[in-house]
Amino acid sequence: MANPILVPQVGQDLTEGKVVGLFVKPGDTVKKGDVVAEVESEKASFEVEAFDSGVVLDVLYKVGDLATVLEPLMFLGQPGESLAKAELEPSHSIAEVMPAIAVTEARSDEVHRSSPLARRLAARAGLDLSRLAGTGTKGAVVKRDIDAALAARGNAPVAPVAPAPVAAVTADASRLAIKTLQNGTGDPVVFLHGFGAELAAWRPFVPHVGVGNPMLALDLPAHGALVDQPIADFDMLVDSVAAALTAAGLTRLHLVGHSLGAAVATALAASGSLNVRSLSLIAPAGLGPKINGDFIAGFLAATSEPALKSWMTILVRDPANLPGAMVRATLSGRDGTNVAANQARLAAGIFAGSTQLFSVREALARFGGPVRIIVGREDPIIPPEHSDLLPGHVALHRLPQVGHLPQLEAAALAGRLVAETVRAAG
Repeated sequence: MANPILVPQVGQDLTEGKVVGLFVKPGDTVKKGDVVAEVESEKASFEVEAFDSGVVLDVLYKVGDLATVLEPLMFLGQPGESLAKAELEPSHSIAEVMPAIAVTEARSDEVHRSSPLARRLAARAGLDLSRLAGTGTKGAVVKRDIDAALAARGNAPVAPVAPAPVAAVTADASRLAIKTLQNGTGDPVVFLHGFGAELAAWRPFVPHVGVGNPMLALDLPAHGALVDQPIADFDMLVDSVAAALTAAGLTRLHLVGHSLGAAVATALAASGSLNVRSLSLIAPAGLGPKINGDFIAGFLAATSEPALKSWMTILVRDPANLPGAMVRATLSGRDGTNVAANQARLAAGIFAGSTQLFSVREALARFGGPVRIIVGREDPIIPPEHSDLLPGHVALHRLPQVGHLPQLEAAALAGRLVAETVRAAG
């Protein structure tokens, strides 16, 4: 039975992406979670993962091609299976494996389709998009059309301009650490990790969130692929993430955040710079002054696996629930990098001993969309009582016998609650 791997949808306005890397060929065997390709939009690159195991039956594009989002990039099947046979099965017709194409067209009530970058460049150059013939997917005006129009009138192509005023603190667009964790349709769900973690920490949790939306995650500055990007305080952190999401075309989205990532998500939702459809906040920081300063200091100072494990087991109520691979991955991420120094710099800007130097309580009150907070009753890092006295529109779930990692310790329940929040946005 052939299954398509689709070109990821990363923003409602993006209609195509350039295939910049193909890491498999027909006949190769892949496992669920393998990165099989890399697709580049006008502002960022995204890894494409296999969400099933199997044999690559066919690859429909080559490196350098422009691929239409939500159309098959390649097909997986069983050894010896023919793609032609699979296509004879009604359940595998293109019309059925890509219902999102018709949905996307039905949603678009714009007379003149264009990419976000094309709109910005056109506005800067004083061009009327309605007078331009688009060469993008379904006639969308894209950057090359703007450049062609300017060349025709004797002007040089317009250089892309990053969003202001936060562009100064964002990573270069080619380094944006955004990865697709699940293909899907509709508004993307973007996951923001906590202090000291990285986007890969969300991979085990995503299967528990039973929605069909695209699911993506990004690394916060000073973490993961952005360990060399120093950040000095909370406001700079929020601005940097806002710039990264905007540059990637992820301006209408659902946000799921853990701990520090939950605080960032809340600030983003209230800022008005993004169209945040819903908020799912897991063990959120920023709702009160207290933090376990001893944990922060010990976590940052640990240089061996036994030492790091001793501190990380504090995160969970039952130490047996902490995977050894999680400890090893955290430790290996520190090798040969500036992660310790840059995370210590960030910690100094957002924590003072056992005190959080930022608050998102007012931001939470300003956001009027669906909000759900999930905390462990036995969280040793952020006191669960910080979630008292919330605005009336916020749903609160306090999970018994759970610590600071509900997405790990109670993954099925936390996943269902996140799914309910996403669906509540309509």
